[in-house]
Amino acid sequence: MSAREFGEAWALSQLSPGIHLVALAGLIGRRAAGWRGVIAAVAGMMIPAAAITVALTAAYGVIAASPIARAALAGVAPVTGGMTIATAALLVRASARHGRAHLAIDVAVSLGFVVASAFLGVPTLAAIGAGALIGALALGRERPTSRETSVG
Repeated sequence: MSAREFGEAWALSQLSPGIHLVALAGLIGRRAAGWRGVIAAVAGMMIPAAAITVALTAAYGVIAASPIARAALAGVAPVTGGMTIATAALLVRASARHGRAHLAIDVAVSLGFVVASAFLGVPTLAAIGAGALIGALALGRERPTSRETSVG
């Protein structure tokens, strides 16, 4: 298979819904051995992943009731909260580089959506979407910080 043929197969696989690598494997399998190659390539991609998923699900079913597993699952929420706070701190630090006014607006919008989600019953996804929209509108007026262009 030439580099061009692979590139064309890759581009076609990107158009398919679902897992693009499975589609790519099917296209390469078809090229190599026809419909038998498709079956072998797709099975080779799917069967190991399915077997691992089944094995992990069975193992979880066995240990789910143990005190150690319950303690581990109970510890996930605080760890997730800590990671979220750490990420927010990194974003605040990056925002502070644009000046105090920029930082104040970012913090006010973020706190507003936290209050809306936690106390006013606004769905979290709606708050995230609205925050992203406000950010896109606000950042749309800023000049890029990179000197390189994305089109090359």
